Amino acid sequence: MQLSRRSQQKFADMAASLGTVRSIEDVYEAHGFVLPAGFEATEGRARRSVCEAAEAGIDLSDSTVSDRLLRVYLDAIDDWGRRGAPLFGPADPNEDPLLPDARTLLRSLQRDGAPVDDEGNLVLGAAAPTLAVEKFDRLSEPRVLLEHLARIEAGIAADPAAAIGSAKELVESAFKFVLDDYGVEHARNASLTDLYKLVSKELRLSRESVPASAKGSAAAHRVLQNLATSVQGLAELRNELGLGHGRTAPSPALARHARLAANSARAVVEFVLETWHERQREAGDAAA
Repeated sequence: MQLSRRSQQKFADMAASLGTVRSIEDVYEAHGFVLPAGFEATEGRARRSVCEAAEAGIDLSDSTVSDRLLRVYLDAIDDWGRRGAPLFGPADPNEDPLLPDARTLLRSLQRDGAPVDDEGNLVLGAAAPTLAVEKFDRLSEPRVLLEHLARIEAGIAADPAAAIGSAKELVESAFKFVLDDYGVEHARNASLTDLYKLVSKELRLSRESVPASAKGSAAAHRVLQNLATSVQGLAELRNELGLGHGRTAPSPALARHARLAANSARAVVEFVLETWHERQREAGDAAA
């Protein structure tokens, strides 16, 4: 993540409209950005001059510097950029909790790839879960899954709706790899749940595949049922919050929804790929 000059400008705009000279100095100093000795704010543009002095000569290509500056900006959003509680009655749920200048800064930070959600919170671990595709040697084109993962990672904070769509496509691609390996035909426009039914049959993932007498079978039954539920839920999440079906209104998806989709997709894909490879090894051993 490297902050842009645009984000620097948007922060200066927010500071000029919402901060005070003292509060701006404080938020910089809290993260190690010290004003030059003898600095005096410029008359007529005092708040902007504080921003310029604090950020003079910094190297935005240094990830450590960008990370510290990001925390300055997010602290400022917390300190000045949020709407206060209304004096009378409950808050309007349709009103943006961020003031306009803070929202503009946040959007610029998200375009920079900063790990922040739509509420202005730093998202630790915002990157998509990783998947060790190299251990699945039956994948004919592992790059396809890696590209889905990259799109998920890029979109979690900046474009949650797109990340949700990519999470669904990650699972869909994994299912098709399995079905192609088994030579199972499937409709090009088959739904995610229809693909899962075919995969479940080939990999023996149904509840009935676990003997009732097996130790822990009841728990195994529940896990397999939850797997099917996760696939269904992922398809529904994409339909409700993703970008498909020619939406006529903005998606209400937030970064937390995208992380939920990403984590769910990764769990499903990893389990299916591991089971696929194990089943094929079993088949090879039996043939030998």
